[in-house]
Amino acid sequence: MKIRKPLLFPLLGLLALISLFSCGEDRWKEYYPLTERDLWMDSLMREVYLWYENIPAAKSLNYFQTPEAFLKSILSKNDKGFSTVDTLMEIPLPSYGFDYTLYKIATSDTTYQALVSYVAKNSPAEDAGLERGNWIMLVDGDSITRKTEEKLKRGDARTLHVGKYVIVEHSGNEGESTGNTGSESDAGAGTNDNEEDNETAVIREIGNFALPAARPVAVSAVHSTRFVQLEGTDDRIAYLAYNSFTAGTAENPELYNNELRAFAQTCKQSGVNQLVLDLRYNPGGELKCVQLLASMLVPAEKLGSPLAFLQYNDKQSARNRDLLLDSQLLPDGTNLNLSTVYIITSQTTAGAAEMLINCLRPYMKVVLIGGTTRGEYVATESFTNRKHAWVLRPVVCEVFNAQGEADYLTGFRPDISVNETSYLPYYLPLGDPDEILFNTALGVIAGAIELPKSTMHGMPVKSFVAPRSVRRGLIIK
Repeated sequence: MKIRKPLLFPLLGLLALISLFSCGEDRWKEYYPLTERDLWMDSLMREVYLWYENIPAAKSLNYFQTPEAFLKSILSKNDKGFSTVDTLMEIPLPSYGFDYTLYKIATSDTTYQALVSYVAKNSPAEDAGLERGNWIMLVDGDSITRKTEEKLKRGDARTLHVGKYVIVEHSGNEGESTGNTGSESDAGAGTNDNEEDNETAVIREIGNFALPAARPVAVSAVHSTRFVQLEGTDDRIAYLAYNSFTAGTAENPELYNNELRAFAQTCKQSGVNQLVLDLRYNPGGELKCVQLLASMLVPAEKLGSPLAFLQYNDKQSARNRDLLLDSQLLPDGTNLNLSTVYIITSQTTAGAAEMLINCLRPYMKVVLIGGTTRGEYVATESFTNRKHAWVLRPVVCEVFNAQGEADYLTGFRPDISVNETSYLPYYLPLGDPDEILFNTALGVIAGAIELPKSTMHGMPVKSFVAPRSVRRGLIIK
């Protein structure tokens, strides 16, 4: 367990400048334009980087590298890719706005079908009517192969031939089967033949979908919401798929935060007393958004209490501070006064999403359902070099909860582990009450967990994630 520790006494003075050359002709003016970008990164990292003591001595470094290569050369072993450097002129890549996983067709070694795992809001994929759980069988009339797969990633308008995974019951009498009929094909994920149950898994064709041309797609933080009343109980359940801790857009800086506030108001007006928070596709984001969401969820009596403590390196100790559960962040929203929250997680759940889990635990019961989270327990901050149009985002502090804990270096393990691809008939759009992870959460709330029968399937061959305009990790702004 990682426990918050008191800081060492601050070090006095600054590091002395180290010349690039120890002897010979002074050619500093000649070489400086080639090295100043890396030198800027070096000087900044030695002041603000959480693990600055681990940066190698300047005389052993090469200042003529690309920013990415130079940053890699000075990172601490504690830094698992948390610190990054990017160009300010980065333009979002166009995409169709959907993720997928390829599965090999059972009867072919070179042909695949693509299981759609995520569809972004306001994307070409959503415009086409594509949904999570659809299977893409053909692209522009062609089978999916290693060569034709590129057509799924970006490009011009396409025609997708789409199907749905279903379990078909059939007679066990000799001579009867559910082979290809023109409207069905062997499941790309394999079959579920069972002599006792007489069932077969097939991809049943839905039809052709017209996919518009690729374009840059912005990720909406609030992906979907749902409200469910459990029959025969007093449980009124709200579902929120929250895919990024992002406050808003450049045009509307509080757009997504205001959507959260409006969601909380609707929950209050509907008498919601249980919440399922879906963070399976949430890679993190802004610390302030964590503070807002946590303030909405916790018991009302805990408002005003410490949410987290930020601890910087000994050179930056004046920046150490507490973050509070703050009712002032909810002027147009409301606190839901919950005692328990059910959170859906996966390997993608990281950074700010993990901070929320860690910082809620001292104040309420947190039930995790799904997969183990990534394990990003530190925060980064952005530093911009306008001259060279680069932005450096180093790890600057550790983030502890109110009990002084940050014990998730290897991620949070779920209380109820569910591999959603083991239940392909229930691999459905986010928010569908029959979707396997949401349905499991509903079962936990109802006090009766009974997972459906697992479906047999082959191993996924490859997964593709469409480009997203969203930051990973935990960001201090």
